[in-house]
Amino acid sequence: MSSEKDFKVVIAGGGIAGLALALMLEQFDLDYVVLEGHREIAPAVGASIGMFPNGMRILDQLGCVEQIEEVFAGIIPYKKTYTRDEQGRALSTMDDFFERLRVRFGYGLYFFDRQKLLEIFYDKLEHKERILTQKKVTNVNLVKGGVEVICADGSLFTGTFLVGADGIHSAVRESMTELGHKLQPGYFDPSENDRVPCYYRCSFGIAQHVPNWVPSEQHLVFGTACSQLVISGPDDKVYWFLFEQLPEIKYGKDIPKYTKEDEAEFVKRNKDVPITTEITWGDVYNARISSALTPLHEVVYKKWFFNRIITLGDSCHKPNPIGGQGGNGALESCAVLVNNLLRLKDRRGGSLSDLTDAEIEDIFQETQSTRHERAKDIVHQAHVRQSFFAKENPILTNFINNFVSPLAGSDAVLAMLTDVFKPGARIEKLPVPHKPRFIPYDDELPANIIDDSVHKLVRGAVVGGMGATLFLAAKSLRLPFIEVADWSAQNMSLKWFGNNGASRFFELVTSVLAVPIQDPSARLHITNFLPQLISPILIYTIEGYRKGQRASPLALPSLFNAGMQVQGIARVAPFHAILSAFFWSEGPVERTIPLEVAKSLVPAVTLGFVIPTVMALLPTPNQAAGNHWLGLWQFAPPLVNLFTYLISKGLKKWNESREGVEKKDELDADPAQDLPILKSVYTYAFAIQATAHITTLAYGSSYPGLSLVKTFFNLPNPFSANWKFPSLGAELATFFRYDMVLGVTGYVGSNLLSIWNLRRQGFIKTHEAVRVALCVAVGQFLVGPGATWAGLWYWREDKIAGIAKASGVI
Repeated sequence: MSSEKDFKVVIAGGGIAGLALALMLEQFDLDYVVLEGHREIAPAVGASIGMFPNGMRILDQLGCVEQIEEVFAGIIPYKKTYTRDEQGRALSTMDDFFERLRVRFGYGLYFFDRQKLLEIFYDKLEHKERILTQKKVTNVNLVKGGVEVICADGSLFTGTFLVGADGIHSAVRESMTELGHKLQPGYFDPSENDRVPCYYRCSFGIAQHVPNWVPSEQHLVFGTACSQLVISGPDDKVYWFLFEQLPEIKYGKDIPKYTKEDEAEFVKRNKDVPITTEITWGDVYNARISSALTPLHEVVYKKWFFNRIITLGDSCHKPNPIGGQGGNGALESCAVLVNNLLRLKDRRGGSLSDLTDAEIEDIFQETQSTRHERAKDIVHQAHVRQSFFAKENPILTNFINNFVSPLAGSDAVLAMLTDVFKPGARIEKLPVPHKPRFIPYDDELPANIIDDSVHKLVRGAVVGGMGATLFLAAKSLRLPFIEVADWSAQNMSLKWFGNNGASRFFELVTSVLAVPIQDPSARLHITNFLPQLISPILIYTIEGYRKGQRASPLALPSLFNAGMQVQGIARVAPFHAILSAFFWSEGPVERTIPLEVAKSLVPAVTLGFVIPTVMALLPTPNQAAGNHWLGLWQFAPPLVNLFTYLISKGLKKWNESREGVEKKDELDADPAQDLPILKSVYTYAFAIQATAHITTLAYGSSYPGLSLVKTFFNLPNPFSANWKFPSLGAELATFFRYDMVLGVTGYVGSNLLSIWNLRRQGFIKTHEAVRVALCVAVGQFLVGPGATWAGLWYWREDKIAGIAKASGVI
């Protein structure tokens, strides 16, 4: 291409980042040269590489996945993943880890020799003459319109710009910072290198034919001030990482370099550390092919570029390897650089000739801006993961292992990995081969992801509003217990628990609902209000059974439903909304509930709430019988949970007992299989609540002397110390009015937050979010708050479950 004859990228380093970038540039006929310091382009340095779905997607674009799969010769890499304690005993087991990743993200985890991936890259390159070995970069000069790169052998190379892909001890970074200090003082922090921390040292290597090793397994092993990651590989290989915390954090030039003598001492000290109950780390080490001991730098540099020089990969963002994202992150950075380069090419009419310093700096700035925060997140997450497995905070680690993890199950691990993989970059101008999956990547979603800082502001506003609602509830929910007790003693007789204090308290609680029913306005209000509780009862139950909520406070729906009767919906709804702001499950897999539970909801709501509510509200000539129905209604919300549990358990046992019915494994199950059932549940809830709302309003509007406004909104000042009422019924009617108004405020807060969460995650576009929010507002009056909530959840369920289809990835 004559128009590109003066464009060339000089790449220092022939590792993962360097060769991947070269392969990317070749896809678009962009010239480059790779300068590698070793004698070979794929030296046997004893390192391994773990390619996760975010990296595999880029490799698939480059046509490398088939070759990687051939390395494993058709063997599924990981059938079991274990976490183990310091004695090697299994704490948790995840079956089919590889397949679980594949069905979610389109790709599994491949752990193999780093050397092999470099060979795959090299074999793919068309212009192998551009890959030069024994060319260790020692110095860089900025020249007019380009860069001049000097190697240790005295050879000199020029190009449009230089990419430093030469690792944590980057010669390019060193030359770049020297130029920055000289040409633009203050551009680089002069003390930044001295603040690069090292918390751990690591023995890593490759072993083969380890005695008692079970293929296709990986082990994450806890320790005190140490941890292990030991992983199966192809050809009966085992890759190990033994991390040991340094006695004190080292920085910059004080970070030690280790010799073979240091490694021998490390081996002597750790040879008996268990991996499993049958294998020690020494057993793996004794079967080694290669090994090394190295310090682990953890850093994301503030500035990745200067003028026509940029660093990528470990030379600018270096995480702890326990997270497995070092190589994957390098691929992402290379992809983002190429994306920005091609955008510039398009803006310039298809030419990259005669690029100015400003144009190149714009490319570099956009690359760093796109990648910097994500790189920081990856480094931070790996650091937290390491500190967790090394028990830097043993109380926290033990609490999570003993209480949280057993509740959350393996899905919590997969959910955390989702947060790592989904934001991954791709090469925008290359197609992504179709890999059916349940979870789309962020760049495949219908709308852009909204920045987390904006979400925190919105969430803070909602939480603040719900907090204010709780404050108003504390001021306004006033029950005249003494007067109610007097009324109860004369009018209520429910000796369900014997002639004792428990029965008297039960009679008092039941009387709270019995007294105002005698007033027409109050009866109308309660007849409208009580059916509107179906949605929170139902939705709290559904949210409690979500796969993604197993270890969250929302997994206790019976407490919230029982709380409605003890504290009122005015307190429960805002409180649940606040918890939902921090514990929200919106992934297509995490959204699911067991099919048996979904099928049990309509009968559970009908038996547990609808029938008791109807019977409590219907006028009856037998007052004693009516009081018993009012008494039963006190248990109605938690009865829904009880019936849900009993019916779902019965369905599950019946399904398991049927002959010839094969239980479908969850790996093969469509995460949207519960969707038709849930939508029918929401339709049922919508119909009942909308009917109750419309009917009561129609009845009230034609009732002589009855004001709908006063019926629902005749509310005294909550900050007034003394409310004067003509009767006990009027006082209790005010209690229910406040309970409904503040409860509905909690509904609306939860509704709007759910819409916002879908928008911020890119599941819906802004105009749709605004339209649905307006529907929520209008729905409060047209069909009532309960029906509106049920209708919203019908729509929301469909949006989350159908996101893979909407994104075109399934």
